[in-house]
Amino acid sequence: MPIFLCRPTMYSLLESAGIETPRHAILLRDDDGDPINTNFVETDDSVQIGDVVFQKPFVEKPVNAEDHNVYIYYPSSAGGGSQRLFRKVGNRSSVYSGESSVRKEGSYIYEDFVVTDGTDVKVGKT
Repeated sequence: MPIFLCRPTMYSLLESAGIETPRHAILLRDDDGDPINTNFVETDDSVQIGDVVFQKPFVEKPVNAEDHNVYIYYPSSAGGGSQRLFRKVGNRSSVYSGESSVRKEGSYIYEDFVVTDGTDVKVGKT
């Protein structure tokens, strides 16, 4: 995977350059879906990766930035479920799902959900 498509590498480079990133934790899984070298706990309204706890709402991003399937998980107090973002198809780039549990296969970065008052912030290559 090219370096700019590896989210953990890019987050590390941003941090080393003094550029702020959202609070995050990386959950790497093996081929069987088991966490690699870290503790993982999921409750109805949170996940814990190692010593870092994320209360919903939080964001789950695949470590490979080529994968545009980013999920936002909502707390049960807000109705639960998740918003599933994907590469735009027609006029849609997301769909709501009643599923509140995080994905159990693959490796992900979990981060705090940042409220942007409707502003869509994207960084891309040209």
